[in-house]
Amino acid sequence: MNTYETTILVPGTQARADYDGAVAAVREIYEVEGATFTELDKWEERKLAYPIKGETNATYLTGYFQSDSSAIVRIERRAELSDVILRQLIIARPGKDMDKIVEQRKLQVERQAERERERAEAVE
Repeated sequence: MNTYETTILVPGTQARADYDGAVAAVREIYEVEGATFTELDKWEERKLAYPIKGETNATYLTGYFQSDSSAIVRIERRAELSDVILRQLIIARPGKDMDKIVEQRKLQVERQAERERERAEAVE
């Protein structure tokens, strides 16, 4: 099993109407091929530079998952045929990189919590 990072564009209208349903559909595309998500989060919603499949806005999802390398081609093919995924990018991340990413996420959460405490103290 290898670790991968992915960025996925989902139609903005679909994500706004049923965010949980859109994320579940994305997960299903990956998990049918044996992928296991470690993390899948909403990044942001943005206006696209040009229309993709008739959509002008998209919700960006970022995630990390583990899968056999042979499943990546099948995942990409399923994504191309799907109405849920406008575009995606999958990048291989070796295990050591994933450990660093998890550690970095923890530090970001801690720093954000500390900033919020400092702001709360400054207001009081």
